[in-house]
Amino acid sequence: MSKQVHLFNCDSTYKLDAVEDLLNATKAKLCFDPVVEKHYCALYQMSEMTKGIIPKLRMDMAFFVVHAHKSRLSINEDNAGIGYANIYRSLLVATGE
Repeated sequence: MSKQVHLFNCDSTYKLDAVEDLLNATKAKLCFDPVVEKHYCALYQMSEMTKGIIPKLRMDMAFFVVHAHKSRLSINEDNAGIGYANIYRSLLVATGE
């Protein structure tokens, strides 16, 4: 069985090939065959990604890869309404969470 897996990085600070390689290396333990699609966007493209691209994608699972040196990521706080938070919320809706 295959599943649609989308990988996202919104500030182009990480090559998503490493995440795809990890998924492929653990295929036997995943109990499914990941069909991977990678998405990169600049900060100014986040709104289009959130409103125009993500809602149109069929996805079973998504990985949202962010820069590890951020001092604070408010992606799941109620009052966070900009940047990464919007991408995160859009992915939650798209994956049925």
